[in-house]
Amino acid sequence: MKTPGLVTIMVPVLNGELFLPLALESLLVQDYAQFEIVILDNQSTDRTPEICREYARRDTRVKYVPDTINRISHDAANHLATFITGEFCMIACDDDLWEPNFLGTLVRYLQRHPGVGLVFSNACYVDVYGHRGVQRLLAGRHLYKKEDSAFRNVWRYLGQRRVVPTIFGVYRSEAYLAALPFDTFDETIADVDNLFLIKLLTLTKVQGIDEVLFYYRNKFRGFDPSNGKSWSSSWSFYAGHQWRFLRKILTVVDHSPLPNAERLLLRIRSCYTFVAVVSFLRIRSTIGTVLVRLKVREGPSIVKDVHTEIRSSALQAAHGDAKGASDANVTFKISN
Repeated sequence: MKTPGLVTIMVPVLNGELFLPLALESLLVQDYAQFEIVILDNQSTDRTPEICREYARRDTRVKYVPDTINRISHDAANHLATFITGEFCMIACDDDLWEPNFLGTLVRYLQRHPGVGLVFSNACYVDVYGHRGVQRLLAGRHLYKKEDSAFRNVWRYLGQRRVVPTIFGVYRSEAYLAALPFDTFDETIADVDNLFLIKLLTLTKVQGIDEVLFYYRNKFRGFDPSNGKSWSSSWSFYAGHQWRFLRKILTVVDHSPLPNAERLLLRIRSCYTFVAVVSFLRIRSTIGTVLVRLKVREGPSIVKDVHTEIRSSALQAAHGDAKGASDANVTFKISN
């Protein structure tokens, strides 16, 4: 039996000393006070343990859990789910920010609408220096409504694949647990969050609120397993990943509680989206990258910054690299 009204905030962290204090302060000043913060520390080698223990000492709502094994991010999210004690829950990254009325607005919506399993707010970027963007991450037409059917939601998501900010809303815990686990299906961790949301959308209603209450840290997150290979080799790897993702989507659709006719239509939609993503949408993505470089529009960071280099050094230190251990001690100042 989950505690009524309580929100379990799950925070996986690895070497998060640069932004973790900002994230925790942003959560601790929420106008909805009935919450607990469970921090799962994935064997950090920087000041993260010290920071976590200090916050746990200052506020009993903060619980610090040092992990016993080294997990990838989505395995950490699966493990964190075992600590959920609240009627509601949410995932919080160690570097994001929230408006003080984020929890209150979303929790009250869930309390008024018992049939909704996830409610999320619109969002903007915040860069590594604390400067907040102004462009909403989702246009109003991309926000889900509680009146929409599961079929319509999945159909829309298959074409959009807009995981942020949707995945960072507040869940009814029973809905969140029903959609688990996060399933890593190849050597990357790409699209694992997309797969989770597709599964969730087949199981429950979702509502989006067109108010910016969440700020997603815009930092370099690039990962290119085909680094140094030719364009054709890079595309081949990408297409292979999307093929494996398609097979996972079809499995989710086939095991969903949707009627047979709707499952058939979603299978067709999934196959069409696969073809589109590995062909002309790949070109559109490249155009989008160019527009971000030209600063015509806001978008995911495509340039490595100081934060990336320091975090990379810290990760090397975690694997016994002496130089990384030295570099990880560099101080990084943030204005906010």
